[in-house]
Amino acid sequence: MRKRRALAWLLCAALLAGCQGGSGPEEAGPVDPIPQEALSQDLRDALEEEWEAWNALSEEAQVVSSHTPGWCRRGFEDWAACEDFLGFSVPNPLEEADWLEKGTYVAMPLGFRDAPRVDVQWNGTEECYVDWVNAGAGYRSGSTRVTLSALLYGDPAKARLSDRDWTLDLGKLKEDAAGGVLHVIPESTERYCSRTAYLIRGGVLYHVHVVGEPGEEAAVEEALERALAAFPEEPA
Repeated sequence: MRKRRALAWLLCAALLAGCQGGSGPEEAGPVDPIPQEALSQDLRDALEEEWEAWNALSEEAQVVSSHTPGWCRRGFEDWAACEDFLGFSVPNPLEEADWLEKGTYVAMPLGFRDAPRVDVQWNGTEECYVDWVNAGAGYRSGSTRVTLSALLYGDPAKARLSDRDWTLDLGKLKEDAAGGVLHVIPESTERYCSRTAYLIRGGVLYHVHVVGEPGEEAAVEEALERALAAFPEEPA
């Protein structure tokens, strides 16, 4: 899990570098900055309340806190409600896929531990500038679980993470000419098998993760292929 998360952040950082004219892969193209003016007032209010709560803590409490200031999270009953909260559309081709059953955002059955269907996380500055937004939803196909995350970023010239010294082995970041997939990660253990793919569509960095029971690699690969096929091809 840590390895996947680290790679996700490295991919994101490489794309941010590409937005700044750095060494990001030109063939992949940069992600589009979040339209700050389109963000809903509800999202801005939640970010402001988060910073007010953080600033209300004593300096000692802030030092020992494991919470990241400016980090927010909300759950929603469906993707449309998530988009309403954000203030703009974020395409999710899996939401209407007839071969998938809707689950919680971690692809467990609906109602499991009261987890929401859709999970939205975002981080921003005290001045209410949003650095990034991550919207995620989960689905099921028999014993196979599928999760989708859509990641969007603010202007890299203003984002707090953009000036860090991120690096990435660009040899691992190869464009799939047929599907525009940046990277696919296979994993198999005694407890599960999985495939994880990253791709860019419409200026959004998508993360598709498929998990199955041990020995079900073929079913997992088929589910990933069907999920990726649901994304429209980028215009030339």
